[in-house]
Amino acid sequence: MLLSEDYLKRGHLALDWASTLVDRQTGFDGAGNLINGYYKSIVAMTTGARIREARLLAQFIDRTFFRGGDINTLPDDPTAQGLANYRTAWCGRGLHVLGRYDMSSAIGRFIEGQMHPVTGGLSTLAGQPPGERVYCLGSTGSAVLALLAMGRVEAARRGGAFIEGLIEDQPVTSGKFYLLRNAAGEIIREDRQQGLAMVSSIDIGTPGQVYWYIGMAMNACASLYLATGETRWRDTGYKAFALFENCADDIYEIISNGKVAWGLGWMHAATGDPNFAKAAQDVWAWHCDIQSDDGRWLRVGQFDSLEEQPLHITIDTTMERAFYMFELSRTLDI
Repeated sequence: MLLSEDYLKRGHLALDWASTLVDRQTGFDGAGNLINGYYKSIVAMTTGARIREARLLAQFIDRTFFRGGDINTLPDDPTAQGLANYRTAWCGRGLHVLGRYDMSSAIGRFIEGQMHPVTGGLSTLAGQPPGERVYCLGSTGSAVLALLAMGRVEAARRGGAFIEGLIEDQPVTSGKFYLLRNAAGEIIREDRQQGLAMVSSIDIGTPGQVYWYIGMAMNACASLYLATGETRWRDTGYKAFALFENCADDIYEIISNGKVAWGLGWMHAATGDPNFAKAAQDVWAWHCDIQSDDGRWLRVGQFDSLEEQPLHITIDTTMERAFYMFELSRTLDI
């Protein structure tokens, strides 16, 4: 079993690699103007005490991507599609922790404006007419964490209510679990794909799923419980855990399970339940095993080698997992 200091060493190894790429003019040197390489970098660098690098990257995001609280603004950026508001919320959280309140407050206002007025869900894309918007569990979880970091607790509660309602309206722990609602508040029960990934549902119990939504739900609920003391969020987190327990065994060895370990860690921090700590370490063990000697991570199953994997994807994958290393060192009693 790895100890907290082991997680910290591995996280810093990843940041050692990424820090060599940070350039005042170009952001991550060689990564291009692709938002996918940047939106998780601020919170990872700040949490790992790489403040100089975090400030330089925030400045690059500000002048390159940032417009009116949105970061998905370059029309020729193919990575700015899909879960755009999810990315903006991630970035907003990091900017707030860094102290770039000028940017994070604008993102907070923007994110609140993208939330459904009744269900509380965060829309997947910005700029759509309200009647055409789709509201996503994963995006909403990202919003909850950002809004809590910014002190916007009431807005975070509204997002939590979306997650709670989606789980309550599907009281099953096997078979299809749906992740989206439409503008009328109805659960979307059709298959929708983005690239190779199913983004509309998880087929609980079937291998090969994209599992990170479950982790995001647990994290959002644990964080709301810690912030408010309201037991509804703890109870919803346990219901999300029941989904996890019924997933196929490949949830322990698949690249999309990083957020699952993250969410399990925060459920342990919120409840003290040792089952969460054990599950988090069991899920995370594979990620530790596949980290490269220089700190990077490969999206196993999508690319055959780090040399083949595009740099912006290597940065995104590595920054995210470095951040989880730091988070797990704090949330687990190890």
